Amino acid sequence: MISHGLVDGPHGPILARVPGDAGSLAELVRGHYVGERRLREVRDLAALLAESRRVHHLLPLFGCVPAEPDTWAELIACLAQELVVRRVNLTRVPAAVRCVAALRELGHPLAGLPLRLGRGERRMRVPYFQAGWVPQPEGCIPEHPEVARILLDGRALTRAPGGEPATVSSQQEERLITAAVEHWSSPGWAKIFELPGAAGPEELVPLGVNAFLPDAFVAEIVLNGQLDDLGSVVGELFTSAYCDAVHFPGLRGGYGRLATWRSVAGLVRAPADASVHRVNELAARWRWLAFRITRRTPYWTDQELAVGALSPRGKVLSLLVSHDTD
Repeated sequence: MISHGLVDGPHGPILARVPGDAGSLAELVRGHYVGERRLREVRDLAALLAESRRVHHLLPLFGCVPAEPDTWAELIACLAQELVVRRVNLTRVPAAVRCVAALRELGHPLAGLPLRLGRGERRMRVPYFQAGWVPQPEGCIPEHPEVARILLDGRALTRAPGGEPATVSSQQEERLITAAVEHWSSPGWAKIFELPGAAGPEELVPLGVNAFLPDAFVAEIVLNGQLDDLGSVVGELFTSAYCDAVHFPGLRGGYGRLATWRSVAGLVRAPADASVHRVNELAARWRWLAFRITRRTPYWTDQELAVGALSPRGKVLSLLVSHDTD
C-alpha cells in the first residue's frame, strides 16, 4: 500500500481520500505515481473518477493545464478520454480543449483522439468499473442486430473460385490489427487476403471464411459469422481493449479507444498514423463481419474475439481472430 496514496490494492482506489481540487490532486498524483505500474494505477484512477463522480465535479480538474509530461498529464489525458467514451462532449468545455492542446504540444499519445464520439463509436459501451472490482468482458459485448446471417460452418471450399487467395498483409499491418488485444495472453491471428475475384458478403457463403484459416485453426474452431456494421465491430474491439485480460490489466478508456482505432485502421489498410476521423471515413465504406467461435473439441477459454472486413470492391478480406486463456 502506498503511504497516503490512493490504492489499497491494484484495483482499489479509495475515492473518499481523493482530493476534489485540481491542485491538491495534482500534487498527490505527482508524488505517488511513478513508474509503469503506477501509470497503470493512474489509468485506473481516471476510470474510477469518471465512473463514480458527477461530470460537473470533474470538469474543474481541467483548469490545471499540464506543463510537462508527468503523471498529472497522464491522469488528465486519461480522464478526458474516460469522459468521452461515457458520451461527454468535451469540445464544449474550453478548459478541456486547452488541456488537450497542451498535451498535444507535449506529444502525449492520447492527445490526437477526438474530444467527442464519432459516427463509428455510437455502439461503444464502457464496462462498469468500480473500486475493488476487475472488469471482465462477459456480458459487456454489445448484442448484434437481427440481420441476415452468413453461415460459415466448415462446409466451405478449400480454395476460392478462380484461384487461391493471396496473403498480402505485412507483419506491421498484422500487429496493427491486433492492437485491441495486445494485452491478451494470445497475440491474436490477423491476416489480410487479396481475393482472386470480387466478392460480396453473400458470396462468402459458398467460399467460407473458414477456408482462410490456418490448418491448426481449422482443426480447432469454426467461425460462424453474420453481416454486421462498423459500430458493432468497434464496440467489440473496444470492450476487448478496455477490460482486463486473464493475466494482464486492460487498457481502459483512453488507450483502449486508441487501440480500437488502430485495429480498425489495420483491418481497412489505413496508415498507422491516420487520424480517427480519417479511419472512420475509410471504415464506413467497408462491409463488416462479426463471428462467434464454435469449437470442435472442448477447450477452456475466457475471452474470444473474431471480426472481419471486406473492402468496398470486394477484393480484400481482413480477419482478426484471438482468444485469451490460462
